[in-house]
Amino acid sequence: MKLKANHLLSQQISSDTTILLVAIVSGFSIFAAGILLQWLIYDDWLHRTGFRLVGSPLAGVLMFAFAYYWQSTIRERKVEMLRRFQTIAQMNDRIRNALQVIECATYATNPQATAPVRNAVDKIESVLEEVLADVHPALAVVPDNALKSKRRPA
Repeated sequence: MKLKANHLLSQQISSDTTILLVAIVSGFSIFAAGILLQWLIYDDWLHRTGFRLVGSPLAGVLMFAFAYYWQSTIRERKVEMLRRFQTIAQMNDRIRNALQVIECATYATNPQATAPVRNAVDKIESVLEEVLADVHPALAVVPDNALKSKRRPA
């Protein structure tokens, strides 16, 4: 369960190469659009020769910097979100394991007192499932070992 959710989330994180390529393509596109517009306006419409090459490269460089910063920020946010999801999944696993120990210990020492413990464990598990469903739907899937904990001794 955790591996599948982490794998899906990690696919959404852009690599450094992808970020650099997006920034280069964005900067070059703005540069090319600026040159094309200058050619259309000055040469074709105004019938003047020559290009003003100061503004277009500057716009391209600024667009490169903006796109690189923007894509890097998005990547950092996704990495942080993935870390949070991993932490939540680990907490969920540890809490469920602790609840199984409590339930088994209660049953072993006093089988008549297991009903209140079972009810409390069920409430905690339902809250965990709600929290996981709110955080990320892929993490809300109940793992196989949690299904075994629902089968309680009679």
